[in-house]
Amino acid sequence: MRLQGLKKNASVLVMTVSACALLGACQTAKSVDANGNKTVHTASIDSAISRAAIYNTKPARSVTYLERAYKQSPTDEALAIEYASALRGTDELGKAELILAPFAKMDPPSSAAASEYAAIQLAKGEYEAAEKHAQNAILADDANFKAYHRLGIALDAQGQHEPAERAYRKGLDLWQGDPTTIMNNLALNLATQGFLDESAEILRKAQAVDPNRDEIERNLRIVTALQQAEGAPVPKPGKKPEAAPPPEVQTN
Repeated sequence: MRLQGLKKNASVLVMTVSACALLGACQTAKSVDANGNKTVHTASIDSAISRAAIYNTKPARSVTYLERAYKQSPTDEALAIEYASALRGTDELGKAELILAPFAKMDPPSSAAASEYAAIQLAKGEYEAAEKHAQNAILADDANFKAYHRLGIALDAQGQHEPAERAYRKGLDLWQGDPTTIMNNLALNLATQGFLDESAEILRKAQAVDPNRDEIERNLRIVTALQQAEGAPVPKPGKKPEAAPPPEVQTN
């Protein structure tokens, strides 16, 4: 039993080192003021918000349509990815994984297939597997912003908050479309690390972009309360990217 535990710990260590190699040096440079508080710097977030205004998304196609199309062309990777993503959105995770596995486990896989497979693993709660496949996606395309977001969530879920922060920030630097979900998760990551001022500022910016997202308003209230009286538990970043949020916690 002890040997198995050591093997597991070694595996986690290898994955951690690999994540650090993808994101730069393992030591995170912190900008702090005279009191030791982290300096608020949100220029990359402002840039992501500006880019969102000119980003066009394709309309989603129904699961029924995609199933029919996939059966006709099961070797079409782009179609398999779209179909698996739609299945993930309806919580048909086993089916989504089965369809995408042949593409995600190629050597090497495409960035898009590995990234979506990472999202499926996140939805299943398989965080080490999600980390591995998100890394594969980034290795295949270091501009894959969704892969950085998914890597951040996987690392956060394993308690690796500083590497997760770097992944979120890299994802935001590259982000296309509505950035409020990754902003929310970065803010919660920072709050977990104790950087409450920057966390609150990011949540306020996210709320300005989408004032109707209840989870952002709720998280801002929690972080604001923490600023006034530290010690309460911080809400955790979501585990299911792009899924519909539950009543309590944002999960995209």
